[in-house]
Amino acid sequence: MRKLTLAAIAAVSVIGAVGVAHAVTPTTALKASVTPSKKGTTKKPANVKLSVELITQPKPGEPAFATRSTVVHFDKNLKFGSKYLKTCSAAQVQADETKCPRGSKVGGGSATGMALGLTENLTVTAYNGPGGNKLELLVNGQSPLQIHSVIEGKLQSDSGKFGKKLVVAIPETLQQPAPGAYATLTDFRTTVKGTGSKKRPYIGLSGCAKKTLNYKSDFVFTDGTTSTASATSKCS
Repeated sequence: MRKLTLAAIAAVSVIGAVGVAHAVTPTTALKASVTPSKKGTTKKPANVKLSVELITQPKPGEPAFATRSTVVHFDKNLKFGSKYLKTCSAAQVQADETKCPRGSKVGGGSATGMALGLTENLTVTAYNGPGGNKLELLVNGQSPLQIHSVIEGKLQSDSGKFGKKLVVAIPETLQQPAPGAYATLTDFRTTVKGTGSKKRPYIGLSGCAKKTLNYKSDFVFTDGTTSTASATSKCS
């Protein structure tokens, strides 16, 4: 978030450089699902579309804050085939996403941000990043701020009932667009899907334990406080 409107600049001037005075306790939630929900096999996972929504609802009267990082944990029956798709780097997505290779775009969504009492509606476009373990999320907004920023998620191995986790660090320019102006992403929705050159799915469903898939999200905020949310979705 870079260029503030006159209204936002005026608000910053009035508020001044406001820090986070005490721990924040927002309400957080996670929603996730796969479509279709019918499983495949370990050798041939079913090609599915994965939708994830992260929700952060500030409580009235609490100081402003932003999300510093998020980790999303995925059920071990979800298989990721990103190494089979074309890729586009974060630098290229930031500079000119229209020059990303055909087939590297894997989805998109929307987001809502709040800063200084102003609400920003954002579009999200997802690209398969290099190395077989990255997701580049291009966030664009027009009003009240001009926003064009890439959030990179890194896919890592997980444990227990989770097979993979996506570790996402929010860029500082999105956390705090101006001194004292913390921007809270209150809602972030992304849906991804794709098929690689070897007909391997970008998101595959290989199994279905007790007809349920498990998800979890860990939030870290700018004051150091944390929050966790869990969700399940049906499978068959």
